[in-house]
Amino acid sequence: MSEPDPPTRVRSTPQLELRGVTKRFGGVAAVDGVTFEIDEGDIVGIIGPNGAGKTTLLNCISGLQRLDGGDIRWHGASISGMPPHRIARLGIGRTFQIVRPFGSMTVRENAAVGALFGSADARRGPKQAFAIADEVLELVGLAAKAGLPVSALTIPDRKRLEVARAVATKPHLLLLDEVMAGLNNVEIDEALEMVRAVHATGVTVLLIEHVMRVIIGICRHAIVLDFGQVLAQGEPDVVLRDERVIQAYLGERYAKRLKP
Repeated sequence: MSEPDPPTRVRSTPQLELRGVTKRFGGVAAVDGVTFEIDEGDIVGIIGPNGAGKTTLLNCISGLQRLDGGDIRWHGASISGMPPHRIARLGIGRTFQIVRPFGSMTVRENAAVGALFGSADARRGPKQAFAIADEVLELVGLAAKAGLPVSALTIPDRKRLEVARAVATKPHLLLLDEVMAGLNNVEIDEALEMVRAVHATGVTVLLIEHVMRVIIGICRHAIVLDFGQVLAQGEPDVVLRDERVIQAYLGERYAKRLKP
């Protein structure tokens, strides 16, 4: 009697899928035919030189900029053309490179804004929003500064607050745009722990970063953009040794440090 055929493994639908995503400004394609997918619970890093289209890509995913081509799918359904508030309510949160907290509010009040207005639960009241704010401030390490005015925060703490406000929306996918830019080594280590803590709550993370030890330290998958196109993608250790990536972005000095 012949052996039965092994069961066919059915691949689950990706949480986020980009198919040929293109965004032009005038005659220039800032994002040009980008295709990749992210599974639920993953943590993925996007790297590339300045002007490669990284932030524009996050703007397209979060609805801030409309596509000129391609499609973005969330759990298999297209979200292309949706306004940012509807995408946020689907469970996609994000931070921005330039943090802009509400200066007249306390740290706690800033975090509560995310819970009130970014969540899928639009009817959440102030009491519940502040409870969520307390929870996320504890998660990102700002609980002791909850009552302070934003003006009293350092730059690293303002970046933490930016993450807290995004996490307060209760996202399933969090887009982080260079939250570690301008930090020293100690602050980067602290920020790494913060991202790990957020990811450990079950949030999928897609982050833009220039600090390679962040990409190697926490990302399971790396995507390299150059001139708006995907130059390489895969496991970080493999991608960072790709000659095309070294020539376009990392440089020979960094490549020498990778050699055993």
